[in-house]
Amino acid sequence: MSVIVGQNSWITIAECDTYLTDHLSSEDWFDLSDVAGPGAESKSTLLVSAFNWLMGAAQLNLSADLTDDSIKTAQAESALFLMEHYDELNSRRAAMFTGVEEFELSKRREVLNIHNLAIPSYIISLLDDYLNNNCTVDLEGHYDT
Repeated sequence: MSVIVGQNSWITIAECDTYLTDHLSSEDWFDLSDVAGPGAESKSTLLVSAFNWLMGAAQLNLSADLTDDSIKTAQAESALFLMEHYDELNSRRAAMFTGVEEFELSKRREVLNIHNLAIPSYIISLLDDYLNNNCTVDLEGHYDT
């Protein structure tokens, strides 16, 4: 799958590489090929998956044609997050959908809910300008009827 800015990505692979060059723990990113076969892990599949993950977030109001640096940074961070944690997210998602609500692993207890699978707060904070804020306001004053 190709990364197409304005269609399935906000950032190019080259821009993402530049951003992640000085990012801690990003060395595995640079071991990936730019493109791989369908479903195989590559920079393009991770970027497109990150794009779809962010576009599908109900708390965000995003469009494919955004160009600001915050959206590009958020997509790069999301791609890196998915590269590192995709299998864990899917395991938790699968457990939730089969009815598991909590489990214990050794001395660690974990409760599964949708908040455990949410986009990490450090990524959401990059997208503050795009948060859906459902507000209601009471207007006071005199109005023509």
